[in-house]
Amino acid sequence: MDETDADRRTIAACEQCGSLYAALEFADETLRPIGRRDGCQCGCTEFVQVSGSLSESSDGDDD
Repeated sequence: MDETDADRRTIAACEQCGSLYAALEFADETLRPIGRRDGCQCGCTEFVQVSGSLSESSDGDDD
């Protein structure tokens, strides 16, 4: 199996409460939190991928 067929690790946010989870993104673009088969702690099962990374969030310039 090459990397294009592999599930990808990402960060996902719950659509209802905003809780963040380490997640797997599948080839069909669905997201599933790692270790939370039943979804979020609030009961929601819909997630969105968090874009960007920590290194992009700050440029270190506080003018």
